[in-house]
Amino acid sequence: MRGAVIDLGTNTFGLIVFETKADKTEILITDKSFVNLGEGGINSNILTPRAMERAYFAIDHFVETCRSFGVYPDKIHGFGTSALRDATNAKEFLDKIEKLHQLKIRLINGKKEAELVYAGVSSIHPFSEESSCIMDIGGGSTEFTVTKSDIVQEQKSFNIGISRITQLFELSDPLTKDDINRIEIFLEYQTKSYFETLSVDSLIGAAGSFETFFSMINKTASYDNNTTHLLPFDKLKTILDELIHSTRAERDANYWIIDYRKEMINVAALKTKWVLDFVGATSCYFSPSGLKEGIIATAFKKK
Repeated sequence: MRGAVIDLGTNTFGLIVFETKADKTEILITDKSFVNLGEGGINSNILTPRAMERAYFAIDHFVETCRSFGVYPDKIHGFGTSALRDATNAKEFLDKIEKLHQLKIRLINGKKEAELVYAGVSSIHPFSEESSCIMDIGGGSTEFTVTKSDIVQEQKSFNIGISRITQLFELSDPLTKDDINRIEIFLEYQTKSYFETLSVDSLIGAAGSFETFFSMINKTASYDNNTTHLLPFDKLKTILDELIHSTRAERDANYWIIDYRKEMINVAALKTKWVLDFVGATSCYFSPSGLKEGIIATAFKKK
């Protein structure tokens, strides 16, 4: 059986076309499109006309890709996250997608998003007896799952996405000490001091920004999608500090930062460092598998 998953994220839309045979799932193609759905409206809970037009274009492309693999709308599973679940005009947007493509998009709440990210990470990560915190940095929200061994202890979703932060504050280039202080105060307020009492051995970053950290450390964009990758801690901290204090021009010139991440990766780095400092983790992993893979792992392996 062939199917597809489309993840309508606040910053990036992602596509996976897959085929299941017996107990095995083969990924036929993956694709991403930087839509920036939350641009200009994430903090006022609206989708702007320009953002919606970019989204329609990306979905048109994804649906055509699916058709080229013999996957039609009834086998395409679309999921919307933070920007869509908060937008007061989301129905208008979703109704148009359904009218154009006969494609229904399911909105998932933050807890469900965290559950699916965990399912994606746990499908490839060999959990040991140590405690871990899985972190998925989104544009609108960020999800966390705390585990002991492979047992989930707690799951949280906070509206501290990087698009939300960059639109909320007028940030300098590069970030000033005042910028950093304001962002950290915002993070602590929004998370209600949750991280002050959390202590884990390792942080596991799901896809997204952590892919950039991996590429910058290892000077490669290639990696095995079927396992997590340890990020040498000293090198990670160096990269995070470098990004936090970087100018946009420096990020533009950095070959290992994907174009659509150049604008906000400094804020993602600051947020990652802030979490690492609070939870006291001494190791960090990059997981290529996240939300989309979690949807496949939970929904389609059972069929």
